[in-house]
Amino acid sequence: MRNWIRTWLSAWLLGGVATATICAQTPSPETIYTNANIHTLDPARPRAEALAVAGDRIVAIGSQSEVLRLKQPTTRVVDLAGKTVLPGLIDAHCHPASLGSYALGHIDLSDARSFEEVVAMVAARVKKADKGEWIIGGRWDHERWPGRQLPTHDQLSAVSPDNPVAIMRVDGHAGLVNAAAMRQAGIDRDTPAPSGGEIIKNEDGEPTGLLVDNAKELIARQMPESEHHTADLLLKAQELCLSAGLTGIHDAHVGPADVEAYQQLAAEGRLKLRVYAMVGGEYAIAYFGQHGVVIGDRLTVRAAKLFADGALGSRGAWLLEAYSDRPRDSEGHPYTGLNVMKPEFLLKIAEDGLRQGYQVCTHAIGDRGNRETLDAYAAALSRRPTPDHRFRVEHAQLLHPDDIPRFQQLGVIPSMQPTHCTSDMRWVYARIGPERARGAYAWASLLRTGVRIASGSDFPVELHNPFLGIYAGITRQDLEGQPPGGWHPEQRMTRMEVLRSFTLDAAYAAFEEDLKGSLEPGKLADFIVIDRDVMTCPARETADIRVLRTVIGGETVFRGK
Repeated sequence: MRNWIRTWLSAWLLGGVATATICAQTPSPETIYTNANIHTLDPARPRAEALAVAGDRIVAIGSQSEVLRLKQPTTRVVDLAGKTVLPGLIDAHCHPASLGSYALGHIDLSDARSFEEVVAMVAARVKKADKGEWIIGGRWDHERWPGRQLPTHDQLSAVSPDNPVAIMRVDGHAGLVNAAAMRQAGIDRDTPAPSGGEIIKNEDGEPTGLLVDNAKELIARQMPESEHHTADLLLKAQELCLSAGLTGIHDAHVGPADVEAYQQLAAEGRLKLRVYAMVGGEYAIAYFGQHGVVIGDRLTVRAAKLFADGALGSRGAWLLEAYSDRPRDSEGHPYTGLNVMKPEFLLKIAEDGLRQGYQVCTHAIGDRGNRETLDAYAAALSRRPTPDHRFRVEHAQLLHPDDIPRFQQLGVIPSMQPTHCTSDMRWVYARIGPERARGAYAWASLLRTGVRIASGSDFPVELHNPFLGIYAGITRQDLEGQPPGGWHPEQRMTRMEVLRSFTLDAAYAAFEEDLKGSLEPGKLADFIVIDRDVMTCPARETADIRVLRTVIGGETVFRGK
C-alpha cells in the first residue's frame, strides 16, 4: 500500500496531474466531485477544484479540467456548487459510549445554571422511576452556578429518598451521590478514601456526597449495568459524529467488551466511523499479550490509556505547588491534587508498550502529572530506545516551562482539546493564579518546539462539534467573543495549524498519516463538504459551520440540509 502511495506522490510532485500517467495507472473513477473549493492539507498542492474516487480511495485531485479528463461513461459527476471540501475531521480524544448514554437516557445536566435546577431535574426523573431504581446523569458544572460552590447531597437526597442517585461533574472526575447511594455503597464518616481518590467531608466529618477520582469506584461497583447494549450507545454516538463532520475518532479508554462491540459492528458493516481505540491501562499488558496490535479498516486497537491525575475543575489535577483556592488539605498539608495512578505502574506499562509495540497514551492535566508522565516515558525509552514510538500525553493542560521542550525531545505527542481552554479560562486563575496559568493550554509554545498537536474534544465533557474546537483554537474566546483578543492570545493557533491538528496531525498521532488526514491520490476518500470556507470566513463564523456531506471510504454517510 505505501509503495502505491509513494508512486502516486512522486508523479504528483514531478508532473502535477499528468493526465496520461493517471489514465494509464488509475482505476476508472466511480465518482468525480467538481466545482469545489478544496483544502487538501497536502503541501505539494494545497488547493484544488475537483477530486475523483474509485472504491474507497482518492485517485486524482486537481483542477476541474484535469480531473474531468478521467471521466468514463459510468462515472457519476457530483457538482458541489462551489462549497468547501476538507479532509475528514478526526477527534483525537473522545468517549463515544458516554456520549451515546446521554443521548439515550442519562440525565444531561449541562444546561443547569444552579444546583436548584439540578435538583429539580433529578426530582422529575425520580417521579417516573420505580422505587430503588438508580438515577444516573452528569455534565453539571458548578463553575456556572451562582457562588460557584461545589454541591452537597442534602437537597438531592431530600427529593430522592428511595432512589440511589449518581451524577457526574462535567469533567467526569468527580461525582455527587445521594444518601441512598452512599448507604448502598457503605460510605460513611469512617470510610477511608482509596489511593488516588478523595471522599469530601464537611466540618463535622460527614461525607458531603462528593467523590473525587478513584473514590468514584466505591459507587461504580454498586451501579447496575446500562439498560442499553454498548453497540447501541456507539451507534448513537456515531450518528452524532457523522453529522458533525467527523470521519474518525480516537476512543480514549475501552475495555475488552467495548472492543468486542466495535468488532461486531464492523463485521456487520454498521461501523462507518474509523475508530482508533485505546485499551484501558488496567487491561493493556494482558490484552496485547493475547491479541497483539490489531490494525483494521474501521477499527484499530494499538494503544493503551492511563491516568496520571484527575482534572483541574474538580481539583484532582496533580500540581507541583498547592492550589491557589485550596492551599491546604483537611489535615493542614499543602494540597496539590491527586496522583490516581502510581508512577511505577505507568513506567511498567510504558516499558511493556515498547516491548509489545503498542502506543501509550496518558491522561495528564496538572504540571506535576505531566512531569511525572514525561519522566516515566523518558525512563522507559532510556531502557528500550524506540525511534517512532509516538507516545502521547492526553490533555497536557498545564505545563511547567521546563517541560514544554521535553515533548519534542522525547518524541511525545500532546493530544489536546481546544474547547477545554475556553471552558476553563473562567476559573483557571482561581485554581492556580496568573503566573502558573502562563503554561496552561500552551499550544503555540508547544508548536514552536516542532511537535505536532492532535486535537479533539473529550466529548461528552465538551460538545462533539469539531468546529467549536477550531473556533476555540484560533480565538481562545467564548462564543460571545470574550475576552477581547482572546485569553492569553499569544498561545492561539493559526487556522492552518488548528485544521492540521484535527486532520493530518490527528492521523499522525494514530500512525495513520499515510492513509488519511489529507486529500491526496492513494489515500482514503474520507472528506467533508461544509457550507463556508473555514480558512477565510470571519473567525466567529467558524463555530457556526454546518456540514453538508460526510464521505468515508467513498461512501456518503451523512447528508445535511
